[in-house]
Amino acid sequence: MKHMSPADIGELSNGSVTTEALQAMLAEATIQLEDGKMFAPFAPHPEAFTLENISTGLSNCCRYGMQIKPFYSVAQHSVLVAALCENDIKVQKFALLHDAEEGFGLPDIPTPFKPFLKSLIDAQHHMSRMIFKRYGLSASLKKRVKPQDIVALAMEKRDLKKSAKEYLTDLPAAPIDIFIHSLQPTEAGKLFDSAVDRVFVQGQPITKEWILAGPGFSSEPMENAA
Repeated sequence: MKHMSPADIGELSNGSVTTEALQAMLAEATIQLEDGKMFAPFAPHPEAFTLENISTGLSNCCRYGMQIKPFYSVAQHSVLVAALCENDIKVQKFALLHDAEEGFGLPDIPTPFKPFLKSLIDAQHHMSRMIFKRYGLSASLKKRVKPQDIVALAMEKRDLKKSAKEYLTDLPAAPIDIFIHSLQPTEAGKLFDSAVDRVFVQGQPITKEWILAGPGFSSEPMENAA
């Protein structure tokens, strides 16, 4: 991996870098994945997006700009969204992978920041399209998943965040039959792997009953759970 020199950074800042030089810089801006391979988020290749690498990334990626206690991962959030969706395998596959790009070096970016980080968001969208193509999922499935993503957000605000009148004021009502108990990365990864095995391998949908039978969720608020 080559680190950018001060001269490289200066050229980027003043816009004097050539297209060819910029492409080379992007290809050299890499991280090492859990499987040992190098990965360039700004010049990605689809073979990097294995379910194992996705699981590792999302289980270690904390939601809400890391400003949440205890830790709450994108992996656990993704399983929740899948469980809230209809029992359609394609829809649930999309739900499990709807934030998969956040596990590859460009993490969960809070929505208010996105207009100011266009290059990062564009890179994430490019990775997302690659991931959906690799797993045979149409981008049109987003409209069937997004409403449940918002419901999950309402549940997370209720169960995990300190309430503030000005914070997320236009959310739907959170379901009262399931509550979130946040998991640490290792346990969140196991939960995500189990969900992936059920949906991608067994071809069985994730249901509320399924997630309530395992760690991370219960039918009672955390303070009331045994």
